Amino acid sequence: MVSLATVLFGGGIFVSLVLCLLGLYSYRRWDEPGVLSFAVFTVLLGLSGLAGGIGQSVLGAGAQDQAFWAVSGLLGVALWCLPWGLFGLQYSGRYTRLSRRNIAFLLVPYVLVIGGLTFQLLAPAGGSVLALIVGGVVAVYMFGLLALGVGIVLKTTAEYSHLSLRAGVSLSAAPLAVVIGLNAANALSTRATIAEAYLVTFAIPTLALGLALFRYDTFESTPAVGTIGEREIAREIDDLVFVVDNHDRLIKLNEAAIETLGLSRETTHGKPLSTVLDDDIERFQDRETVTLETADGSRRYDAQVSTVTDQHGRELGSLVSLHDVTEHDLREQRLAVLNRVLRHNLRNKVEVVKSHAEVLGQHHENGHAETIVDTADDIADLGQSARTIDQFVSCSQASSMVDVVEAVRTTVNETATDGVTVSFDLPERATVETNSEALHGALDSAVENAVTYAESGIEITVSEGETSYEVTIADDGPGIPEAELASLDDGTETALEHGTGLGLWQLKWAVTTMGGELDFETDDGTTVRFTVPHGYRQPTDQV
Repeated sequence: MVSLATVLFGGGIFVSLVLCLLGLYSYRRWDEPGVLSFAVFTVLLGLSGLAGGIGQSVLGAGAQDQAFWAVSGLLGVALWCLPWGLFGLQYSGRYTRLSRRNIAFLLVPYVLVIGGLTFQLLAPAGGSVLALIVGGVVAVYMFGLLALGVGIVLKTTAEYSHLSLRAGVSLSAAPLAVVIGLNAANALSTRATIAEAYLVTFAIPTLALGLALFRYDTFESTPAVGTIGEREIAREIDDLVFVVDNHDRLIKLNEAAIETLGLSRETTHGKPLSTVLDDDIERFQDRETVTLETADGSRRYDAQVSTVTDQHGRELGSLVSLHDVTEHDLREQRLAVLNRVLRHNLRNKVEVVKSHAEVLGQHHENGHAETIVDTADDIADLGQSARTIDQFVSCSQASSMVDVVEAVRTTVNETATDGVTVSFDLPERATVETNSEALHGALDSAVENAVTYAESGIEITVSEGETSYEVTIADDGPGIPEAELASLDDGTETALEHGTGLGLWQLKWAVTTMGGELDFETDDGTTVRFTVPHGYRQPTDQV
């Protein structure tokens, strides 16, 4: 009759075989970081269980063979602890490549074991002490890899919201269950209990790894992309990034800093930041921009300094980020000068043109002088629009409490509406915190456009939404040409598609400055609809 111990050992052999199959299946099924190490770990774990179970069955129930499977399992730990540790590093993305030097370093403990055994065979008398030393080193190494893998897997699955912590617990339960089972087997004395411990020791990893693979989708979405992506951000970013300790000694710098400034990690590591960049942390914090000599000549950088802290809030150092603003500063200077000069000269020249045209009109009543005056006024209006845009764009961060309803009524009162009926659908009040200049600029543009092109009337509505007020200005005119709306959508004007002025651009930039949204409907007249957020928020697009 088959004994209970034999059945239990048979069950243990079966689940060990399933472990081997799980490893092979995962290797063939997925191609994610850490899959190969996971497959090797799982197969070696299963093979150690097979070796122990088969060996136990072959040797029988003698007194000296009761813990044979545990001995075999312990030798298995020495083999699978390395791929388990590598799996944790690769799965999390912390270490995905292995060089020959890394492989040689990882194999050192195994070389020590082989060397120690060889020495003990050649010199039995002096090998016992060496064996103890080598055994201690290997034990620390093995359990260090075990703890490393468990810690990384649990920490990683807990940090990333798209992963399940249960997957991390299931993965970690596999090696831990084997180690606990191996230690428990040494305290058992009967064949039935040893067989039961053998089955449980390898059944738990089989169940745990099966759940991790098929229930929690361990390899369907790995965390390696997040870890590797963070490194790629620092590597690919154009900003110059430096990490210094509390003594302002340079610890790390990115590739952009090395290439732009002609530095090297070897010569700068541990050097004071002031000797590398001729500026220290305090000066970077106090100055808005700094000038550095680069391979392309002198460049201006916007300096940002942030504190590096650990999980306990202790300050460890600082991170210095330098963003190249050379072209931006030059462009801002050119625009400021051109804007100021053009507006000043434009206003003066328009007045000269109008005065001469009025004199001509007194002597010639053919209508040409009046056309010149009207055109000059249009040019002056363009200059005024440019001035309005410059005011709210240059002060895009400013905000104040504004009543949208009052702003609407003020805008309509200041706009000539002769021959056009204006109707309102307004609440009693609609107070928001926003850029006042931008709000009035948007209303000026939308109302003036509606009054100019309306055939008989316009309707202005203000309604409240969950996060913003919506302003709607509708007219019964011919509608805004598609070419002008296309220019707004593209963000630029071309030689073939251009608008008739700055009015629509003023509207778009004003709404963007307020952090709102703009929409047009031209099916029946023109309906301009834009939102004004309840609380001021930063613009979503660059103005």
